[in-house]
Amino acid sequence: MGAADVRKLTRHLPFLEQHGFAAVLCDWDGVLVDSGYHFYHAYEMVLRDEGIVTSPREIYLREGEPTPRLLRAIFDQHHVPIDDAKIGELVVRRREYDTELGERRLFPSVPRLVHRLRHAGRRVGMVTGSSRKSLERVLTEAQTRWFDVILTADDVLRGKPDPEPFLLATHALDIAPEKCIVLENAPFGIEAARAAGCAVAAICTTLSKEDLGQANWIVKDHEELEVLLLGDTRQDVNEEISSVSGDSR
Repeated sequence: MGAADVRKLTRHLPFLEQHGFAAVLCDWDGVLVDSGYHFYHAYEMVLRDEGIVTSPREIYLREGEPTPRLLRAIFDQHHVPIDDAKIGELVVRRREYDTELGERRLFPSVPRLVHRLRHAGRRVGMVTGSSRKSLERVLTEAQTRWFDVILTADDVLRGKPDPEPFLLATHALDIAPEKCIVLENAPFGIEAARAAGCAVAAICTTLSKEDLGQANWIVKDHEELEVLLLGDTRQDVNEEISSVSGDSR
């Protein structure tokens, strides 16, 4: 790594400093991992098996909920009765479909973003409605160490849109919620983060800005996210820094 690259990693982050943010809490699906296709189509297939035709927006609006609750909500919306045993069966089947759809990958800019934040002295956490098994299919052991805290659906009693996941994360970091900014791509995640007292930057990877209007800031893609958080120009964002590219599998 050259001297110029070191300066980029360690320079001040004006946006985070201006707002007093000491930690960045990231959602998983659609924020860290490029999973939009898999996320929707696994639900689409399992619901189609049961005679329910859904749409991407119907599913993405509920992203962040634990799978059993999301499935039950869709059945209720379509006025189709279902019991707990059947829900359990569909959860397993959805996981199998998701695996068959192929490997998920981190968004290319994620390793660089996380390393830049950490080098600038910010804590970085992950708060997701996915299971820990889902994460383990993508993250290497080394990549899990990028995060100071990881909260999954397995770690909470009440998932998003309840604030519990974000309150647990801020407690684990010993940082007040108002000093945390959350990166989200779904309304339930935004609602949960705001209810916990965190600010939110939303990214339009799966939904439009109109659906994410409760966020404090909205960006259209990961390039704009880096411009916002790191103070980079788009030219900076597009530069390759091989030493922090990591293994995105």
